[in-house]
Amino acid sequence: MKVEVVSTETIKPSYPTPNHLRTFNLSFLDQLSPPIYVPIILFYPIDCKNGCKSTVELICDNVKKSLSETLNKYYPLAGRVKDSSFVECNDDGVEYIEAKVHDVSGSIFQIIQDPNIHVLRRLLPFDPYGAEGYNKKVILSTQINVLEEDCGGIVIGICISHKIGDGSSLTTFINDWAAAARGVPAEQINGPQFDLPSLFPLRDLKGYIPPSAGAEMVEEIVTKKFVFEASKIAELKKHGIVIDESDKNDDDVRKYPTRVEALSAFIWRRVIELDQTKKQMSHEAPVTVYGSLHAVNMRARMIPPLPSNSFGNMYGTTMAFTIINNHQDKEEKMGHYELPNLVEKVKESIKKIDSEYVKKVQTTDELLNAMKHLATGHQMVVLSFSSWCKFPIYEADFGWGKPIWVTTATFPFKNVVVFMDTKSGDGIEAWVNMTKDDMSAFEHDKELLQFASPY
Repeated sequence: MKVEVVSTETIKPSYPTPNHLRTFNLSFLDQLSPPIYVPIILFYPIDCKNGCKSTVELICDNVKKSLSETLNKYYPLAGRVKDSSFVECNDDGVEYIEAKVHDVSGSIFQIIQDPNIHVLRRLLPFDPYGAEGYNKKVILSTQINVLEEDCGGIVIGICISHKIGDGSSLTTFINDWAAAARGVPAEQINGPQFDLPSLFPLRDLKGYIPPSAGAEMVEEIVTKKFVFEASKIAELKKHGIVIDESDKNDDDVRKYPTRVEALSAFIWRRVIELDQTKKQMSHEAPVTVYGSLHAVNMRARMIPPLPSNSFGNMYGTTMAFTIINNHQDKEEKMGHYELPNLVEKVKESIKKIDSEYVKKVQTTDELLNAMKHLATGHQMVVLSFSSWCKFPIYEADFGWGKPIWVTTATFPFKNVVVFMDTKSGDGIEAWVNMTKDDMSAFEHDKELLQFASPY
């Protein structure tokens, strides 16, 4: 597949940003976020009733116009980050690229059915994690990819700076942009709520270096997609049942994990078992600490809860642990990573991100100390999870229908798992990133393949 860039433009807000809004302070949580971009790729088939060329031209013109209009409400995105503490809202604009995609065997569906990570990366405006992204000044960049052969479809690739927003923020922006493209009047579009800088004011972080997304950057990383259908997730939830001791007298009430909790614990278990097998063969360290790190959206966990359109970084990190001692007998060791045990650990760690936790983040160094701990936790085997599940990204209709597939495509950090809803909303795609050797063992793991379909 060949991607040919045909034009690059700068899109500015359709109205100048007022002087009193020219400085936008970042929040404390923005300060802690890594200097990378958050990517998303949306796939759309198109109906070329009036001819492919004229249809695509109309679509691109409307996308640009609506982007400019949307930036009136999302004015910080058209600015530039200064000193990692504020955005100069100078209307310098966002990057807009149009590209033609050639040499695709079949339509857009061919890319979806056989997703190649190297192909997907070309549909983004730039590498969101590499040197090119690190040196970028723009906060937002978008690339409109047109598959012209037989009206193959349109793919929209977007990158937003993680210093100003998270996945929830990007989803909110895309849906508002799509609404504007459909012709929804501006007064009927909610827009963002910029309340986080006042709730989490800037702090002096001298000497603090943000970890690279809480994960170890390694040159040779293999990314694979594993799809868990709803029926398989339901099985895992049953296998991971944890009985709450306080409810034993109440008809033995069973506490089912969420989809994300069940999948996280299951994948964590497979990684532990595969790592233990490797250590036994090489006679490595007798004691290993395994961690399951989760980035948790804190908006709904505040009292009162923040709305979903609260824009910025609003996530906390929490980690579950289990310790394996190779001097223990096999049965005792396996007890530490039986699925119900790991499910309980994941549930308990996520439960800690509550309103009291948020208060501590606002008033103490709770989160900062946790992030520092992560930065020095290299002696552990840590698996990091990030979930886009339940984000309404499949609602992004720009006027030619909703996307048939949405993906983040790439996250080249060791031992990182990104969850995305399937189109149906009840299954989950797990994008797993590992070293080549670890992935070779993981993708052939028999227990994993009982529940997941690899791509």
